[in-house]
Amino acid sequence: MIHRKNPSPSILACLVLGLCLTTVSASGKEIFALSDPKGDDFGAGDLVYPNDGWIEIGSLDLVEFRAYEGKDGTWFRARLARPIASPKGLSTYLGKEPLSSLARHGFYTFNIDVYIDQDRISGSGRVDTLPGRQVDIAADNAWEKAVVLSPRPEVARAYYKVHLEKQAEDALRNEFGKVTKEQLQASEEQVEADLEKNFLFPSNIRIRGSREIEFFVPDSFLGGQASPDWAYSVLVTGCEVEQLSKVVNLTPGQFNLMVIPAAYGRHSDRFGIVNDGDINQPPVIDLLAPSIADQQRALSDYNVTENRLAVVPGFSPGGMESVVGSTPQTVNRGPSGTSSTSTASRGGAPSSAGKGADASAAGESGRRAPGASATQDDGRRTIPDRLRTLNALRDDHLITADEYEALRQKILAEL
Repeated sequence: MIHRKNPSPSILACLVLGLCLTTVSASGKEIFALSDPKGDDFGAGDLVYPNDGWIEIGSLDLVEFRAYEGKDGTWFRARLARPIASPKGLSTYLGKEPLSSLARHGFYTFNIDVYIDQDRISGSGRVDTLPGRQVDIAADNAWEKAVVLSPRPEVARAYYKVHLEKQAEDALRNEFGKVTKEQLQASEEQVEADLEKNFLFPSNIRIRGSREIEFFVPDSFLGGQASPDWAYSVLVTGCEVEQLSKVVNLTPGQFNLMVIPAAYGRHSDRFGIVNDGDINQPPVIDLLAPSIADQQRALSDYNVTENRLAVVPGFSPGGMESVVGSTPQTVNRGPSGTSSTSTASRGGAPSSAGKGADASAAGESGRRAPGASATQDDGRRTIPDRLRTLNALRDDHLITADEYEALRQKILAEL
């Protein structure tokens, strides 16, 4: 909770507004434009906004997603149904600092994830999403690149890196029974390389007017400018911008990356679940989809007993269909070695032995596998590394003194 200082038609027909390649904006020529129904910011149908008014209904409602040519890259632009809430004039959770000193890019209430299927080959790529989203991407739209818009991009990336390093360490220990210093070093180098290749947390961000936000993705990450022939899976979550102060997750267990969770009833600091909705539904508040019914159907299609997450589709503005790719393969999804069959790889952080690190204390999308538990000595070997990461965040003035101290005490408590 933020304390204020002052109190269906066809998919193509529904989604594609047009490929206006000759249209010029401040960002350059328009590459594509996709639309999303207005008034569908309720997830699978049962999510309601926090009840103290710091996020207004409609403020996380995605209505347009566009791409424009830019110099040496692509500008992606999202339009929301209501004005984007500014952190200016607000204080942090503990009330000691201006919120704008943390959320420095002019927004603080949401994350927008964009998973991009570049090769358009079914079963080629990854289907996992960032921790806490509790969804997979459809195998037909398995992705090669993920762009994650967050109010605190540097912190989100560092926080995610720590999580991936812990996963990789767990995978090594599960395989070899112990972890050497050399294995840890090689594993951490591989995590950084994979993170650099597959994920971008944009820091070149600008607010346009009151309802639009743009973020720049360089050609060096995408391999060129965005294409209307690629497929895009776009989802919106509420952002727990001060997660490091309130919910400390640099320790083993269920992990989510700066996402506001959902719980039964109505709450001031999380999304509520009403209408007898299931507690395991994803906390995704909006999804790029051709209709409200399509969104509800996608986000409701999960099964906890089968350890199966809801599946989010991707859409190609140019209407290009995916082609048949690889045959199904078995992928790990939990610490107990449970697995499911998928036509796309999970793509968890690999260990130095070349295996995925999905057999961690939590699945890549943040839901613990049934019956899973963290071992007592998990994470102790990487405590110095986590403290170094924490010190770097503090030294770069990316976290507050309160956040630093809370995290430091939590990490030291594991000794």
